Amino acid sequence: MPTHKHHVPFSQARLAALFARFPGLGPRLARWESSTVRGELEAVQPGPPVWICGMARSGSTVLLEMLNGLPGFTSHRYSDYPWLWTPYWWNHLSARLPLPKVPPQERAHRDRIEVNRDSPEAFEEVFWMHHFPDRHNPAVDQALDADVDATAFARFLDEHQRKLLAVRNAARYLAKANYHLPRLGLLHRQYPKARFVIPVRNPLDQVASLCKQDALFCQLDREDPQVSAHLARIGHFEFGPHKRALNLGDAKETEAIADCFKRGDMAEGYARQWVVQYGHALQRMRSDPALAKACLWVSHDRLCDDPAGEIDRLAMHLELDASDRQSLTREWQHRLDKPAYYKPSFSDADGVLIERIAGGLWGALQTLVV
Repeated sequence: MPTHKHHVPFSQARLAALFARFPGLGPRLARWESSTVRGELEAVQPGPPVWICGMARSGSTVLLEMLNGLPGFTSHRYSDYPWLWTPYWWNHLSARLPLPKVPPQERAHRDRIEVNRDSPEAFEEVFWMHHFPDRHNPAVDQALDADVDATAFARFLDEHQRKLLAVRNAARYLAKANYHLPRLGLLHRQYPKARFVIPVRNPLDQVASLCKQDALFCQLDREDPQVSAHLARIGHFEFGPHKRALNLGDAKETEAIADCFKRGDMAEGYARQWVVQYGHALQRMRSDPALAKACLWVSHDRLCDDPAGEIDRLAMHLELDASDRQSLTREWQHRLDKPAYYKPSFSDADGVLIERIAGGLWGALQTLVV
């Protein structure tokens, strides 16, 4: 939950630490919950789930908020943490608690996005870290493709989605997940009708945003070490003092990115990581037309420059009805604009380096974001 100082609330930190100390507790409670609400789960007929799968600082949160505002979608909320494993029980209970209403406030990222306990947030990574060991270990290839045995995880995730849909009377599960680009093959096998939205920004701007967040969260961690502990528990290693290179099969490139982070060459490190993540996704789609059809690339710049047109593209890809499409356009076409709270402050040399590393891929992506 956000706070005025953007530090982790004491009670939440203690509960989260309990789940971290006993990693089997959450899954055990999840199975117990599923067994007690089996009838409700069997009555749910889920629509195609939607995953927003861009690298951090790509505009994914805006897309999450846009879609979460539609009546048929539901996503994890700030208030779900740390009770993520038992969404049915917790949401049923919290809806009946006399909790005070807290006005939205700017989130810890200081990027003008205001949130409260009912705002959507990315928490699905907690489950991936439990079911697939060594997530976020730079020494391990993080790609999870269609040939991976995910039987137990598939059963869990299906039940988890159904519980959220049942308790909130929704039709489609929605999740933002910054680490899902190398997992698209696995998810598409598991959910052939799913839709994936891949936001991306000009690498110069996206790298600048990542560098800004890295400096900010390093400062927040110096003020309160619980910040990085919280980020680690929910699976955010994109920036801050415990950031990690993402290994997608090229050990040499992973080591180069980690070395950049270690010596403070953040622009180069993030530019390389940008190419690794988006390049891997593009290559995977080129070899799998069915997966490519399930994915929509969204340029954050174009979304801000032509919101009505991009909302139409998004609505068509997600097969939204006319009412939802009109609602999105009416609500968001005048709210979307490019970040103006910071400007890239790279040296000329860093700017040239980012262009050299990422310019080729950014050019290749232009045919997919229009």
